Amino acid sequence: MGLFRRKKNTPHPLADLDVWIVPLHVKAGAEALPDRFIGAFVSVICRAENPNLAAWSAIQAIEAMGYSVPESPTKVDHMKASDFANLVADNWAGLAHELPSQTEFYARMAEHRAVLGPFAAYEASQQSES
Repeated sequence: MGLFRRKKNTPHPLADLDVWIVPLHVKAGAEALPDRFIGAFVSVICRAENPNLAAWSAIQAIEAMGYSVPESPTKVDHMKASDFANLVADNWAGLAHELPSQTEFYARMAEHRAVLGPFAAYEASQQSES
């Protein structure tokens, strides 16, 4: 019963929450993509009851930004919410400063808000005329 008793490190209440990673193909819609780009790929991380609802939620988040999603996702992965910082470190380490921190991620998941990874945009292929 000491004055300097070590405080237990308790996990965040959402640490064990299953969240879904939905990779989407994005095209211009009401909102244009930056000049010269015709499409992009982005991973949307969201919470949902199941992978189908996660895909729907991810598409809704992208469409709310004014972009279109030309095809349904073919794959949806899941992870524990506590693994978000590892996902960022493993996939987008150089862009970590532009993405939410683990604490910010928990706050967004508590509000049922989607978190987007970086957009990987692409240009039209240049085909030479014969």
